[in-house]
Amino acid sequence: MRGQYQFLDLIEEVLTAEKRDMTLPEIWECAVKNGFDKKLESAGKTPVNTMNSCIRRNIANGRNVRFVQTSTHPAKYNLKK
Repeated sequence: MRGQYQFLDLIEEVLTAEKRDMTLPEIWECAVKNGFDKKLESAGKTPVNTMNSCIRRNIANGRNVRFVQTSTHPAKYNLKK
């Protein structure tokens, strides 16, 4: 078990359910609609900005990368295959 449910877990859960490329605002909207946001300890004031930071760090890290950026304008993401 990885511990607490974090933004990367939320992003992964939404992308798994939706099975399509999505922008971060779309991911957040879907997460709220499905109640995934309630699993987070705190969503903060700017959850989309927090998700942006988390997903970019995950992609840049190079280890245990869970996501890929599929387009740039607008930035869309999906699960790494």
